[in-house]
Amino acid sequence: MPDQNVVREIKTRLRYSWGPFFGRFGNLTKAQQEAIPVILDGKNLVLASPTASGKTEAVVAPTAERFIKENWQGLAILYIVPTRALANDTLSRIGDPLSEMGIKTQLKHGDHPVLNGKLPNCLITTPESLDSLICRRSEIFSNLSTIIIDEIHILDNTYRGDQLRLLLQRLRKIRLGNFSIHILSATLSNPDQIALRYSQNFEIVILQGQREIEWQFIKSPEEICMQAKSRGWKKLLVFCNFRETVEKLGEVFEPLWKPYPVVVHHGSLSRSFREEAESVMKEAHAAICIATSTLEIGIDIGNIDLVVLAEIPYGLSSLIQRIGRGNRRSGTIQVAVISDSSKEIAMMQEMFSCIKTGELPTSEYKPDLSVVVQQTFSYLFQHRGGVTEDELFELISILSSKENFVLILEKLQKKDWIEWRGEKWFATTKLMDEGEKGRIHSNIADTQAYTVLDANSGDSIGTIAGTFDDIFSLGRRTWKIISVQGTIIYAQNYGSGTGAPIFRRSKQKGAFAYLLPN
Repeated sequence: MPDQNVVREIKTRLRYSWGPFFGRFGNLTKAQQEAIPVILDGKNLVLASPTASGKTEAVVAPTAERFIKENWQGLAILYIVPTRALANDTLSRIGDPLSEMGIKTQLKHGDHPVLNGKLPNCLITTPESLDSLICRRSEIFSNLSTIIIDEIHILDNTYRGDQLRLLLQRLRKIRLGNFSIHILSATLSNPDQIALRYSQNFEIVILQGQREIEWQFIKSPEEICMQAKSRGWKKLLVFCNFRETVEKLGEVFEPLWKPYPVVVHHGSLSRSFREEAESVMKEAHAAICIATSTLEIGIDIGNIDLVVLAEIPYGLSSLIQRIGRGNRRSGTIQVAVISDSSKEIAMMQEMFSCIKTGELPTSEYKPDLSVVVQQTFSYLFQHRGGVTEDELFELISILSSKENFVLILEKLQKKDWIEWRGEKWFATTKLMDEGEKGRIHSNIADTQAYTVLDANSGDSIGTIAGTFDDIFSLGRRTWKIISVQGTIIYAQNYGSGTGAPIFRRSKQKGAFAYLLPN
């Protein structure tokens, strides 16, 4: 139960932001009670608390309060998220209350690549879009006062997390002063060690409070639907590891769940298709959504009666995120695992036991040196007048030894990406051309992707890659290829009963790893 004395004190301190953020509820969650005073006192925060505990508002409301009281100007708040979908959802949650306070908010990511009109006061973006902005418009960060990093566990200890670490270093040089950093996550096994990679002098707020979990093992989608109907479960969220599995299961569930809708959600779908699936889940009386990790975090799709794990998650963190989407209005999460393998069942039992006891494993941190290549390119593209080797190594040194750094520079010079002139390193014409095309800001590795367009309307359907047939499934519909022009596929709606294509999959190493010396 909320401590009413604490709530009253915080309400008094949130003179400007209480109404827009909490006026409808009149109360605060435990996470908000503990986190808000830390931010109002000007301290850095690391907040780890369960899904649906109000973390976003716990950080944004006091940050907005400081914006007004301290008269921050220009682009003062940077909100960094790992996915475009989470960026969109974050804007839908905080955009209106911030606007009510006179604080303008915008998105900047692959679906919204341009900042329109007057510079926003709060920018929601991804690491890759932030990289592009720093290279092209670094001056806009001169008033930066607060950076919020959401769902840090998805980025940390990956090449994207290492890229973000160096981008924060670059922002510190641009800002010529300190800014607050607040780090959010639903689960952190070693929050102090993780936070030290991105921030200093922080306070940690950890709230366990994991809801009760009831799990069962079921052999087939048919059993899932029969049990859901018998128990009155209306909304089901089915998680898969692979995009092609999502499409295949969509075909399986559709006839089983009639007359109610079955939708799919994954990274190969265009924004309009993903948003349509999200709307169906929020508005339909009964529906099933089959998704990859794109729906693990943040996005509001309404209350979920049953979370189904069609494939075993790769780790505890992913499992926690997936089951955390279930029954947000209830104290008990209902989970069904589709498996008849004794080994898989034993593994899942162990994973659920770890969640119940709170014993989350830690993984050894190892920098990804592909980021040294990517950030060398990005930094030289930004500083077209060249940089000294010492200045470049000062940026890179948190990831690489001097010996490895020199070897990497030698290879990049040999491959005609960088050149040494007048005691400085410069981007070559080859590198500048790639930079102008926007190809140096993302280190996310992928296979060749094809954009699928509806041949009749010209609308974007999504992307496919790998091996696929002339007839394929995408977005819960079947398409027939009419023509292929470069990386564009023109297709027409085709009927049903065909297999799904193989979709792109993220790789463990960054895209620039191929330029590392042996």
